[in-house]
Amino acid sequence: MHAETGSVHAMTDDPFGSLKDEVPPSPHEARRILLDGARRGYVPVRNVFVQKDPGPTDRSSSLALFVTNRQERALDALLTLYALQPILTEEDPLPLGAWANILSSRTHCSVTTASKAFRVLDDMGLITRTRRGLTTVLTPLREDGSGQAWTRPGARADDAPSGPIQDGPYFTIPHEFWNDGYIDRLKLPGKAMLLIMLKETQGKPAFEMAVDRAQRYYGISERTAERGYLELSKEKLLLVHIQRTASARLPAGLLREVYHRALADPFSTTRRRALQTEAAKRVRRPKKADV
Repeated sequence: MHAETGSVHAMTDDPFGSLKDEVPPSPHEARRILLDGARRGYVPVRNVFVQKDPGPTDRSSSLALFVTNRQERALDALLTLYALQPILTEEDPLPLGAWANILSSRTHCSVTTASKAFRVLDDMGLITRTRRGLTTVLTPLREDGSGQAWTRPGARADDAPSGPIQDGPYFTIPHEFWNDGYIDRLKLPGKAMLLIMLKETQGKPAFEMAVDRAQRYYGISERTAERGYLELSKEKLLLVHIQRTASARLPAGLLREVYHRALADPFSTTRRRALQTEAAKRVRRPKKADV
């Protein structure tokens, strides 16, 4: 009898047999998992991040500061902070070590380096850093560096479906910027021109600007604009059409060449509109009644 009992015990399944140690996610995987939690498919950013409103002689804004000061890591951190706003709260912030991991997708980013990047953003008036126990809570401020409180671009005042949009126009960045690795492959000039084109083609598919106007319009040099366009072309993101136009200031028979540029998928105007339409449908879709 005892032998039989022992045999039964030997055949008993290990209650922990199905539990296996998991492999920590890579920076790319961790970033994708976090973005999937946002569930929107795109990130809204106010136009004023790229360019100040018409009026002042110098219309350069926060983007120009990142470029001229060569703060690419800080730019990546800020754009990712915007992207993760739907899932980051003061009660459940992302630890600095986790930030260091997702900012290591191209080159290694230590906790110290990540901390320095957020310190740059704090000094620029784009975020606040608040200690909460052993964790630092990172809160975005308005995109123009004015230090004003940040609200989600595109949100309606007082949450009213028909109310006015808060705080002016905005453009969108599809999640493919992160998930397809463009944030890692594009360098600072390419990112700057992508953001400028996303802003300028949010409402219309094509954009026309001579590169010698980049300094006056956006605070970046002609060389940076040219390098940025070249990077976008190498990634097959840039569409170009040369229009030949007439001018009374030209000699007889000559035409002026005007370069019109547009973004290809996944950043095209049509694709971004489709993402917004789908997101709006999900918001309006009635929830199923609890059973």
